[in-house]
Amino acid sequence: MTIVKIAAGALKGIRENGIHAFLGVPYAAPVTPQRRFETPQPVAPWQGVRDAARLGPVCPQIPTYGPVGTAATSKLAFGDDFLTVNIRTADPNGQAPVLFWIHGGGYAVGSANEAVLQSGAFAASGIVEVTVNYRLGALGFLHVAGKPDNRGLLDLVAALEWVRDNIAAFGGDPRRVTLAGRSAGGFAVAALMAMPRARGLFHRAMPQSGASTGIASREDADKLRRRFLAAANADDAALAALPMHRLLEIQRDLCNQSYEQHDFARDGSASMLGVPFVPVVDGVSLPEHPEAAARAGRTAAVPMMIGCTTGEYVTHATAQPTMDFARCVERLHERVLPCGLSGTRIVERYRRALPAHSPRGIWRAVAGDLVFQLPAIRFARLHARFNPVRKYLYGPLEADELGAPHGAELGSVWYRDGMDISALPQRQGVTDAGFARSIHDLWVSFIRDGDAAAADCGWPPYRQDRPLVLWARPPGFVIVPDPFDGRDALWSTAGEPAGLEDRGPV
Repeated sequence: MTIVKIAAGALKGIRENGIHAFLGVPYAAPVTPQRRFETPQPVAPWQGVRDAARLGPVCPQIPTYGPVGTAATSKLAFGDDFLTVNIRTADPNGQAPVLFWIHGGGYAVGSANEAVLQSGAFAASGIVEVTVNYRLGALGFLHVAGKPDNRGLLDLVAALEWVRDNIAAFGGDPRRVTLAGRSAGGFAVAALMAMPRARGLFHRAMPQSGASTGIASREDADKLRRRFLAAANADDAALAALPMHRLLEIQRDLCNQSYEQHDFARDGSASMLGVPFVPVVDGVSLPEHPEAAARAGRTAAVPMMIGCTTGEYVTHATAQPTMDFARCVERLHERVLPCGLSGTRIVERYRRALPAHSPRGIWRAVAGDLVFQLPAIRFARLHARFNPVRKYLYGPLEADELGAPHGAELGSVWYRDGMDISALPQRQGVTDAGFARSIHDLWVSFIRDGDAAAADCGWPPYRQDRPLVLWARPPGFVIVPDPFDGRDALWSTAGEPAGLEDRGPV
Protein backbone atom coordinates (compact mmCIF):
# COMPACT_ATOMS: atom_id res chain seq x y z
CA MET A 1 0.00 0.00 0.00
CA THR A 2 1.27 3.45 -0.96
CA ILE A 3 -0.31 6.77 0.03
CA VAL A 4 0.35 10.05 -1.79
CA LYS A 5 -1.15 13.49 -1.29
CA ILE A 6 -2.37 15.59 -4.22
CA ALA A 7 -4.34 18.82 -4.43
CA ALA A 8 -7.76 17.16 -3.97
CA GLY A 9 -6.76 14.84 -1.12
CA ALA A 10 -4.88 11.66 -0.22
CA LEU A 11 -4.79 8.56 -2.44
CA LYS A 12 -4.09 4.96 -1.47
CA GLY A 13 -2.62 2.91 -4.31
CA ILE A 14 -1.40 -0.65 -4.64
CA ARG A 15 1.91 -2.29 -5.47
CA GLU A 16 1.93 -4.57 -8.53
CA ASN A 17 5.06 -6.46 -9.58
CA GLY A 18 7.31 -3.85 -8.02
CA ILE A 19 5.30 -0.93 -9.45
CA HIS A 20 3.15 1.55 -7.53
CA ALA A 21 -0.26 1.89 -9.20
CA PHE A 22 -2.93 4.53 -8.60
CA LEU A 23 -6.01 3.68 -10.62
CA GLY A 24 -9.24 5.50 -11.43
CA VAL A 25 -7.94 8.84 -10.11
CA PRO A 26 -10.35 11.66 -11.05
CA TYR A 27 -8.94 14.70 -12.83
CA ALA A 28 -12.39 16.28 -13.33
CA ALA A 29 -15.86 15.97 -11.83
CA PRO A 30 -18.26 13.17 -12.90
CA VAL A 31 -20.10 13.61 -16.20
CA THR A 32 -23.63 13.79 -14.82
CA PRO A 33 -26.52 14.48 -17.23
CA GLN A 34 -26.34 18.17 -16.29
CA ARG A 35 -22.62 18.25 -17.19
CA ARG A 36 -22.75 16.10 -20.35
CA PHE A 37 -22.06 18.95 -22.73
CA GLU A 38 -20.22 21.38 -20.46
CA THR A 39 -16.51 22.03 -20.06
CA PRO A 40 -14.84 19.65 -17.58
CA GLN A 41 -15.41 20.80 -14.01
CA PRO A 42 -12.92 20.65 -11.13
CA VAL A 43 -12.82 17.65 -8.82
CA ALA A 44 -14.40 18.21 -5.43
CA PRO A 45 -11.79 17.69 -2.68
CA TRP A 46 -12.32 14.65 -0.47
CA GLN A 47 -11.70 13.94 3.19
CA GLY A 48 -9.65 11.02 4.41
CA VAL A 49 -7.88 8.66 2.02
CA ARG A 50 -9.44 7.77 -1.33
CA ASP A 51 -8.95 4.19 -2.53
CA ALA A 52 -7.11 4.07 -5.88
CA ALA A 53 -6.52 0.32 -6.04
CA ARG A 54 -9.03 -0.50 -8.79
CA LEU A 55 -9.77 0.71 -12.29
CA GLY A 56 -12.77 3.00 -12.51
CA PRO A 57 -15.63 3.07 -15.01
CA VAL A 58 -15.09 3.84 -18.69
CA CYS A 59 -16.88 6.28 -20.97
CA PRO A 60 -20.31 4.92 -22.04
CA GLN A 61 -20.06 3.13 -25.41
CA ILE A 62 -21.51 0.32 -27.51
CA PRO A 63 -19.98 -1.55 -30.47
CA THR A 64 -19.71 0.49 -33.66
CA TYR A 65 -17.58 0.95 -36.81
CA GLY A 66 -17.57 -2.61 -38.15
CA PRO A 67 -14.94 -5.25 -37.27
CA VAL A 68 -12.18 -2.86 -36.17
CA GLY A 69 -14.43 -0.73 -33.98
CA THR A 70 -16.24 -3.69 -32.50
CA ALA A 71 -12.90 -5.23 -31.49
CA ALA A 72 -11.86 -1.92 -29.92
CA THR A 73 -15.08 -1.44 -27.93
CA SER A 74 -14.52 -1.76 -24.20
CA LYS A 75 -16.40 -4.53 -22.43
CA LEU A 76 -15.80 -2.90 -19.04
CA ALA A 77 -18.47 -1.24 -16.92
CA PHE A 78 -19.22 2.41 -17.61
CA GLY A 79 -20.63 5.14 -15.42
CA ASP A 80 -20.58 8.91 -14.79
CA ASP A 81 -17.25 9.14 -12.94
CA PHE A 82 -14.97 8.22 -15.86
CA LEU A 83 -12.87 11.38 -16.27
CA THR A 84 -9.96 9.58 -14.64
CA VAL A 85 -6.31 8.73 -15.09
CA ASN A 86 -4.36 5.62 -14.19
CA ILE A 87 -0.85 6.31 -12.91
CA ARG A 88 1.97 3.82 -12.53
CA THR A 89 5.39 4.71 -11.15
CA ALA A 90 8.48 2.89 -9.96
CA ASP A 91 9.36 5.54 -7.37
CA PRO A 92 6.88 8.11 -5.98
CA ASN A 93 9.85 10.05 -4.63
CA GLY A 94 11.67 10.30 -7.95
CA GLN A 95 11.67 12.89 -10.72
CA ALA A 96 11.15 10.78 -13.84
CA PRO A 97 9.90 11.71 -17.31
CA VAL A 98 6.17 11.26 -17.88
CA LEU A 99 4.20 9.45 -20.61
CA PHE A 100 0.65 10.77 -21.12
CA TRP A 101 -1.17 8.17 -23.25
CA ILE A 102 -4.45 8.70 -25.16
CA HIS A 103 -6.27 5.54 -26.24
CA GLY A 104 -7.75 4.96 -29.70
CA GLY A 105 -11.17 3.84 -30.90
CA GLY A 106 -12.40 6.25 -33.56
CA TYR A 107 -13.32 8.84 -30.93
CA ALA A 108 -16.29 6.62 -30.01
CA VAL A 109 -15.02 3.46 -28.28
CA GLY A 110 -12.08 2.18 -26.25
CA SER A 111 -10.64 3.16 -22.87
CA ALA A 112 -7.47 3.62 -20.87
CA ASN A 113 -8.49 0.59 -18.79
CA GLU A 114 -7.93 -2.10 -21.45
CA ALA A 115 -5.61 -5.02 -20.70
CA VAL A 116 -2.88 -3.98 -23.15
CA LEU A 117 -2.29 -0.75 -21.18
CA GLN A 118 -2.05 -2.39 -17.74
CA SER A 119 1.40 -4.01 -18.01
CA GLY A 120 3.24 -1.25 -16.15
CA ALA A 121 5.91 -1.52 -18.85
CA PHE A 122 6.90 2.13 -18.92
CA ALA A 123 6.91 2.44 -15.15
CA ALA A 124 9.23 -0.58 -15.01
CA SER A 125 11.49 1.30 -17.46
CA GLY A 126 11.73 4.39 -15.27
CA ILE A 127 8.87 6.40 -16.81
CA VAL A 128 5.83 7.64 -14.89
CA GLU A 129 2.96 6.47 -17.07
CA VAL A 130 -0.44 8.15 -17.19
CA THR A 131 -3.31 6.69 -19.22
CA VAL A 132 -6.39 8.87 -19.62
CA ASN A 133 -10.12 8.39 -20.12
CA TYR A 134 -12.08 11.18 -21.80
CA ARG A 135 -15.50 11.87 -23.34
CA LEU A 136 -16.12 10.01 -26.58
CA GLY A 137 -18.72 10.15 -29.34
CA ALA A 138 -21.58 12.58 -28.87
CA LEU A 139 -20.54 13.36 -25.29
CA GLY A 140 -17.14 14.55 -26.44
CA PHE A 141 -17.59 15.77 -29.99
CA LEU A 142 -21.22 16.46 -30.98
CA HIS A 143 -21.73 20.12 -31.80
CA VAL A 144 -24.51 21.30 -29.47
CA ALA A 145 -25.89 24.82 -29.77
CA GLY A 146 -24.79 27.02 -26.87
CA LYS A 147 -22.30 24.45 -25.56
CA PRO A 148 -18.50 24.30 -25.95
CA ASP A 149 -17.17 22.29 -28.86
CA ASN A 150 -14.36 19.73 -28.57
CA ARG A 151 -15.28 18.65 -25.06
CA GLY A 152 -13.25 15.45 -25.47
CA LEU A 153 -10.15 17.52 -26.23
CA LEU A 154 -10.95 19.89 -23.37
CA ASP A 155 -11.05 16.83 -21.09
CA LEU A 156 -7.55 15.93 -22.28
CA VAL A 157 -6.34 19.48 -21.63
CA ALA A 158 -7.82 19.28 -18.12
CA ALA A 159 -5.99 15.98 -17.59
CA LEU A 160 -2.72 17.51 -18.80
CA GLU A 161 -3.25 20.40 -16.39
CA TRP A 162 -3.85 17.83 -13.64
CA VAL A 163 -0.54 16.18 -14.56
CA ARG A 164 1.24 19.55 -14.44
CA ASP A 165 -0.14 20.24 -10.96
CA ASN A 166 0.02 16.77 -9.40
CA ILE A 167 2.42 14.40 -11.12
CA ALA A 168 5.36 15.34 -8.89
CA ALA A 169 3.56 13.55 -6.04
CA PHE A 170 3.98 10.30 -8.02
CA GLY A 171 7.65 10.89 -8.84
CA GLY A 172 7.05 12.51 -12.23
CA ASP A 173 8.69 15.60 -13.69
CA PRO A 174 6.02 18.00 -15.05
CA ARG A 175 8.69 19.61 -17.25
CA ARG A 176 9.22 16.37 -19.21
CA VAL A 177 5.80 15.18 -20.39
CA THR A 178 5.43 13.22 -23.64
CA LEU A 179 1.99 13.43 -25.25
CA ALA A 180 1.28 10.15 -27.06
CA GLY A 181 -1.53 8.08 -28.48
CA ARG A 182 -2.51 5.63 -31.18
CA SER A 183 -5.20 5.83 -33.89
CA ALA A 184 -7.79 8.33 -32.62
CA GLY A 185 -5.32 8.93 -29.80
CA GLY A 186 -2.80 9.96 -32.46
CA PHE A 187 -5.42 12.18 -34.10
CA ALA A 188 -5.98 13.78 -30.70
CA VAL A 189 -2.24 14.36 -30.25
CA ALA A 190 -2.14 16.33 -33.53
CA ALA A 191 -5.21 18.33 -32.54
CA LEU A 192 -3.77 19.14 -29.10
CA MET A 193 -0.56 20.29 -30.78
CA ALA A 194 -2.68 22.96 -32.50
CA MET A 195 -4.67 24.00 -29.39
CA PRO A 196 -3.48 27.18 -27.65
CA ARG A 197 -4.79 25.94 -24.28
CA ALA A 198 -2.52 22.90 -24.44
CA ARG A 199 0.69 24.90 -24.99
CA GLY A 200 3.36 24.26 -22.40
CA LEU A 201 1.57 21.21 -20.98
CA PHE A 202 3.73 18.70 -22.90
CA HIS A 203 7.27 18.72 -24.20
CA ARG A 204 7.39 15.89 -26.76
CA ALA A 205 4.75 14.39 -29.03
CA MET A 206 4.26 10.85 -30.29
CA PRO A 207 1.29 10.22 -32.62
CA GLN A 208 1.04 6.54 -33.66
CA SER A 209 -1.01 5.55 -36.73
CA GLY A 210 -2.77 8.87 -36.62
CA ALA A 211 -2.05 12.47 -37.44
CA SER A 212 -4.20 15.30 -38.76
CA THR A 213 -7.07 13.12 -40.00
CA GLY A 214 -10.59 13.54 -38.66
CA ILE A 215 -11.14 17.28 -38.31
CA ALA A 216 -14.56 18.78 -39.09
CA SER A 217 -15.53 22.24 -40.28
CA ARG A 218 -18.21 24.08 -38.34
CA GLU A 219 -20.58 23.52 -41.27
CA ASP A 220 -20.03 19.75 -41.26
CA ALA A 221 -20.38 19.61 -37.48
CA ASP A 222 -23.72 21.39 -37.74
CA LYS A 223 -24.92 18.88 -40.35
CA LEU A 224 -24.21 16.06 -37.89
CA ARG A 225 -25.95 17.98 -35.11
CA ARG A 226 -29.13 18.31 -37.18
CA ARG A 227 -29.12 14.59 -38.00
CA PHE A 228 -28.62 13.71 -34.34
CA LEU A 229 -31.46 15.99 -33.21
CA ALA A 230 -33.80 14.55 -35.86
CA ALA A 231 -33.01 11.00 -34.74
CA ALA A 232 -33.56 11.98 -31.10
CA ASN A 233 -36.74 13.91 -31.92
CA ALA A 234 -35.40 16.56 -29.58
CA ASP A 235 -33.86 20.01 -29.50
CA ASP A 236 -30.43 20.92 -28.14
CA ALA A 237 -31.73 21.70 -24.67
CA ALA A 238 -33.31 18.25 -24.33
CA LEU A 239 -30.14 16.29 -25.10
CA ALA A 240 -28.92 16.42 -21.49
CA ALA A 241 -32.03 14.55 -20.38
CA LEU A 242 -31.90 11.94 -23.14
CA PRO A 243 -31.48 8.45 -21.62
CA MET A 244 -27.88 7.32 -22.05
CA HIS A 245 -28.86 4.13 -23.86
CA ARG A 246 -30.79 6.18 -26.42
CA LEU A 247 -27.93 8.63 -26.89
CA LEU A 248 -25.58 5.69 -27.52
CA GLU A 249 -27.99 4.03 -29.97
CA ILE A 250 -28.24 7.20 -32.07
CA GLN A 251 -24.47 7.66 -31.88
CA ARG A 252 -23.93 4.06 -33.03
CA ASP A 253 -26.38 4.37 -35.91
CA LEU A 254 -24.81 7.60 -37.17
CA CYS A 255 -21.30 6.18 -36.82
CA ASN A 256 -22.19 3.00 -38.67
CA GLN A 257 -23.98 4.93 -41.39
CA SER A 258 -20.93 7.13 -41.97
CA TYR A 259 -18.54 4.17 -41.79
CA GLU A 260 -20.51 1.91 -44.13
CA GLN A 261 -22.08 4.49 -46.48
CA HIS A 262 -19.63 7.33 -47.07
CA ASP A 263 -21.58 10.34 -48.36
CA PHE A 264 -19.76 13.58 -49.16
CA ALA A 265 -22.94 15.68 -49.42
CA ARG A 266 -24.13 14.39 -46.05
CA ASP A 267 -20.88 14.13 -44.08
CA GLY A 268 -18.51 16.60 -45.76
CA SER A 269 -14.85 15.89 -45.03
CA ALA A 270 -15.86 13.21 -42.49
CA SER A 271 -16.75 11.02 -45.49
CA MET A 272 -13.00 10.40 -45.99
CA LEU A 273 -12.61 8.77 -42.59
CA GLY A 274 -16.12 7.50 -41.93
CA VAL A 275 -15.86 8.75 -38.34
CA PRO A 276 -18.42 11.52 -37.76
CA PHE A 277 -17.77 12.52 -34.13
CA VAL A 278 -14.45 14.35 -34.44
CA PRO A 279 -12.89 17.64 -33.31
CA VAL A 280 -14.25 20.74 -35.01
CA VAL A 281 -12.39 23.87 -36.05
CA ASP A 282 -14.52 26.16 -33.90
CA GLY A 283 -12.26 29.23 -33.87
CA VAL A 284 -12.04 29.03 -30.08
CA SER A 285 -10.59 25.83 -28.60
CA LEU A 286 -9.25 24.68 -31.99
CA PRO A 287 -8.66 27.85 -34.06
CA GLU A 288 -7.41 26.08 -37.21
CA HIS A 289 -6.77 22.70 -38.77
CA PRO A 290 -3.58 21.10 -37.34
CA GLU A 291 -2.00 21.00 -40.81
CA ALA A 292 -2.63 24.72 -41.28
CA ALA A 293 -1.12 25.37 -37.85
CA ALA A 294 1.93 23.21 -38.67
CA ARG A 295 2.41 24.93 -42.04
CA ALA A 296 2.60 28.30 -40.29
CA GLY A 297 4.77 27.04 -37.42
CA ARG A 298 1.93 27.34 -34.93
CA THR A 299 1.89 23.75 -33.68
CA ALA A 300 3.53 23.13 -30.31
CA ALA A 301 7.29 23.64 -30.67
CA VAL A 302 8.27 20.16 -29.48
CA PRO A 303 10.19 17.19 -30.91
CA MET A 304 7.88 14.66 -32.54
CA MET A 305 8.13 10.93 -33.24
CA ILE A 306 5.47 9.77 -35.71
CA GLY A 307 4.78 6.66 -37.72
CA CYS A 308 2.43 4.00 -39.04
CA THR A 309 2.22 0.25 -39.49
CA THR A 310 2.92 -1.25 -42.91
CA GLY A 311 -0.62 -2.59 -43.43
CA GLU A 312 -2.85 0.03 -41.85
CA TYR A 313 -5.97 -1.05 -43.75
CA VAL A 314 -5.56 -4.83 -43.62
CA THR A 315 -8.25 -5.34 -40.97
CA HIS A 316 -10.49 -2.49 -42.11
CA ALA A 317 -10.66 -4.03 -45.60
CA THR A 318 -12.26 -7.21 -44.22
CA ALA A 319 -15.51 -5.25 -43.84
CA GLN A 320 -16.03 -5.80 -47.61
CA PRO A 321 -16.62 -9.53 -48.22
CA THR A 322 -16.12 -9.23 -51.98
CA MET A 323 -14.03 -6.78 -53.97
CA ASP A 324 -13.40 -6.23 -57.66
CA PHE A 325 -12.19 -3.07 -59.36
CA ALA A 326 -15.72 -1.82 -60.07
CA ARG A 327 -16.64 -2.29 -56.40
CA CYS A 328 -13.38 -0.60 -55.40
CA VAL A 329 -14.28 2.47 -57.48
CA GLU A 330 -17.78 2.54 -56.03
CA ARG A 331 -16.64 2.24 -52.41
CA LEU A 332 -13.92 4.87 -52.76
CA HIS A 333 -15.78 7.49 -54.80
CA GLU A 334 -17.50 9.38 -51.96
CA ARG A 335 -14.43 9.06 -49.77
CA VAL A 336 -12.12 10.83 -52.21
CA LEU A 337 -14.54 13.56 -53.32
CA PRO A 338 -13.32 15.92 -50.54
CA CYS A 339 -9.87 15.65 -52.16
CA GLY A 340 -11.27 16.82 -55.51
CA LEU A 341 -11.00 13.38 -57.14
CA SER A 342 -13.37 10.65 -58.28
CA GLY A 343 -13.28 6.97 -57.45
CA THR A 344 -12.52 6.15 -61.08
CA ARG A 345 -9.56 8.52 -61.23
CA ILE A 346 -7.93 7.46 -57.96
CA VAL A 347 -8.29 3.75 -58.75
CA GLU A 348 -6.84 4.27 -62.23
CA ARG A 349 -3.85 6.07 -60.78
CA TYR A 350 -3.17 3.47 -58.10
CA ARG A 351 -3.52 0.62 -60.60
CA ARG A 352 -0.89 2.24 -62.79
CA ALA A 353 1.41 2.85 -59.84
CA LEU A 354 0.83 -0.62 -58.31
CA PRO A 355 0.09 -2.89 -61.28
CA ALA A 356 0.55 -6.15 -59.35
CA HIS A 357 -2.07 -5.26 -56.73
CA SER A 358 -5.40 -7.09 -56.58
CA PRO A 359 -8.66 -5.11 -56.25
CA ARG A 360 -8.52 -5.58 -52.47
CA GLY A 361 -4.86 -4.55 -52.48
CA ILE A 362 -5.78 -1.31 -54.29
CA TRP A 363 -8.56 -0.78 -51.75
CA ARG A 364 -6.11 -1.25 -48.91
CA ALA A 365 -3.58 1.08 -50.55
CA VAL A 366 -5.95 3.96 -51.33
CA ALA A 367 -7.86 3.90 -48.05
CA GLY A 368 -4.73 3.28 -45.98
CA ASP A 369 -2.98 6.22 -47.62
CA LEU A 370 -6.04 8.46 -47.28
CA VAL A 371 -6.57 7.86 -43.57
CA PHE A 372 -3.14 7.04 -42.17
CA GLN A 373 0.01 7.08 -44.32
CA LEU A 374 -0.33 10.37 -46.19
CA PRO A 375 -1.67 12.43 -43.25
CA ALA A 376 1.32 11.20 -41.22
CA ILE A 377 3.69 12.16 -44.04
CA ARG A 378 2.12 15.60 -44.47
CA PHE A 379 2.14 16.35 -40.75
CA ALA A 380 5.73 15.13 -40.41
CA ARG A 381 6.89 17.30 -43.34
CA LEU A 382 5.14 20.40 -42.02
CA HIS A 383 6.22 20.02 -38.39
CA ALA A 384 9.79 19.25 -39.49
CA ARG A 385 10.08 22.70 -41.05
CA PHE A 386 10.33 24.16 -37.53
CA ASN A 387 10.96 21.25 -35.13
CA PRO A 388 12.87 17.95 -35.01
CA VAL A 389 10.88 14.98 -36.31
CA ARG A 390 11.65 11.27 -36.45
CA LYS A 391 9.44 8.98 -38.48
CA TYR A 392 9.11 5.19 -38.24
CA LEU A 393 7.37 2.34 -40.06
CA TYR A 394 6.37 -0.77 -38.10
CA GLY A 395 6.06 -4.28 -39.52
CA PRO A 396 6.98 -6.27 -42.62
CA LEU A 397 6.34 -4.86 -46.09
CA GLU A 398 4.39 -7.50 -47.97
CA ALA A 399 2.90 -7.75 -51.45
CA ASP A 400 -0.60 -6.48 -52.21
CA GLU A 401 -0.49 -3.90 -49.37
CA LEU A 402 -0.34 -6.53 -46.66
CA GLY A 403 1.80 -6.15 -43.58
CA ALA A 404 1.33 -5.27 -39.92
CA PRO A 405 -2.31 -4.25 -39.43
CA HIS A 406 -3.55 -1.15 -37.66
CA GLY A 407 -2.71 -1.39 -33.95
CA ALA A 408 -0.28 -4.29 -34.31
CA GLU A 409 2.56 -2.40 -32.62
CA LEU A 410 0.67 -1.73 -29.39
CA GLY A 411 1.57 -5.02 -27.74
CA SER A 412 5.27 -4.39 -28.42
CA VAL A 413 5.16 -0.75 -27.31
CA TRP A 414 3.65 -1.81 -23.97
CA TYR A 415 5.70 -5.01 -23.68
CA ARG A 416 7.28 -5.91 -20.34
CA ASP A 417 9.40 -8.95 -19.59
CA GLY A 418 7.38 -11.46 -17.61
CA MET A 419 3.96 -10.02 -18.51
CA ASP A 420 1.04 -12.30 -19.33
CA ILE A 421 0.89 -11.94 -23.12
CA SER A 422 -2.05 -14.37 -23.29
CA ALA A 423 -4.33 -11.53 -22.19
CA LEU A 424 -3.52 -9.48 -25.29
CA PRO A 425 -5.90 -9.43 -28.27
CA GLN A 426 -4.59 -11.45 -31.22
CA ARG A 427 -3.97 -8.33 -33.32
CA GLN A 428 -1.66 -7.01 -30.58
CA GLY A 429 0.01 -10.30 -29.74
CA VAL A 430 3.74 -10.65 -29.09
CA THR A 431 5.50 -13.51 -30.88
CA ASP A 432 9.08 -12.24 -30.65
CA ALA A 433 9.90 -11.04 -27.14
CA GLY A 434 13.32 -9.70 -28.10
CA PHE A 435 11.91 -7.57 -30.90
CA ALA A 436 9.05 -6.35 -28.69
CA ARG A 437 11.59 -5.36 -26.04
CA SER A 438 13.57 -3.36 -28.61
CA ILE A 439 10.42 -1.50 -29.71
CA HIS A 440 9.56 -0.66 -26.12
CA ASP A 441 13.11 0.52 -25.44
CA LEU A 442 12.95 2.76 -28.50
CA TRP A 443 9.79 4.46 -27.22
CA VAL A 444 11.40 4.83 -23.77
CA SER A 445 14.44 6.46 -25.35
CA PHE A 446 12.35 9.14 -27.04
CA ILE A 447 10.26 9.79 -23.92
CA ARG A 448 13.36 10.05 -21.77
CA ASP A 449 15.74 11.95 -24.04
CA GLY A 450 13.76 13.28 -27.00
CA ASP A 451 15.89 11.26 -29.41
CA ALA A 452 16.29 7.61 -30.36
CA ALA A 453 19.43 6.36 -28.67
CA ALA A 454 17.99 2.85 -28.48
CA ALA A 455 18.06 2.59 -32.27
CA ASP A 456 21.66 1.47 -32.85
CA CYS A 457 21.34 2.15 -36.58
CA GLY A 458 21.49 5.93 -36.05
CA TRP A 459 18.04 7.36 -36.71
CA PRO A 460 18.34 10.67 -38.63
CA PRO A 461 15.77 13.46 -38.43
CA TYR A 462 13.01 13.30 -41.04
CA ARG A 463 12.83 16.04 -43.66
CA GLN A 464 10.79 16.51 -46.81
CA ASP A 465 13.94 16.57 -48.92
CA ARG A 466 15.37 13.57 -47.05
CA PRO A 467 12.41 11.36 -46.03
CA LEU A 468 14.29 8.66 -44.16
CA VAL A 469 12.39 6.44 -41.75
CA LEU A 470 13.30 3.83 -39.19
CA TRP A 471 11.83 0.58 -40.46
CA ALA A 472 11.13 -1.64 -37.45
CA ARG A 473 10.56 -5.29 -38.27
CA PRO A 474 11.98 -8.53 -36.90
CA PRO A 475 14.79 -8.94 -36.24
CA GLY A 476 15.48 -5.22 -35.74
CA PHE A 477 15.82 -1.76 -37.23
CA VAL A 478 17.11 -0.35 -40.50
CA ILE A 479 17.04 3.18 -41.97
CA VAL A 480 15.34 3.34 -45.40
CA PRO A 481 13.72 5.95 -47.63
CA ASP A 482 10.03 6.12 -46.70
CA PRO A 483 8.38 3.60 -49.08
CA PHE A 484 5.11 5.56 -48.94
CA ASP A 485 6.75 8.89 -49.76
CA GLY A 486 5.74 10.10 -53.23
CA ARG A 487 2.30 8.54 -53.16
CA ASP A 488 0.85 11.96 -52.44
CA ALA A 489 1.48 12.71 -56.14
CA LEU A 490 -1.28 10.21 -56.95
CA TRP A 491 -3.72 12.60 -55.28
CA SER A 492 -2.83 15.63 -57.39
CA THR A 493 -5.79 17.59 -58.74
CA ALA A 494 -3.62 19.45 -61.24
CA GLY A 495 -3.65 16.63 -63.79
CA GLU A 496 -1.88 13.32 -64.14
CA PRO A 497 1.19 13.02 -61.88
CA ALA A 498 4.47 13.22 -63.76
CA GLY A 499 5.77 9.83 -64.83
CA LEU A 500 2.60 7.97 -63.91
CA GLU A 501 2.17 6.70 -67.45
CA ASP A 502 5.42 4.72 -67.05
CA ARG A 503 4.35 2.72 -64.03
CA GLY A 504 2.29 0.04 -65.75
CA PRO A 505 -0.96 -0.53 -67.59
CA VAL A 506 -4.41 0.16 -66.23
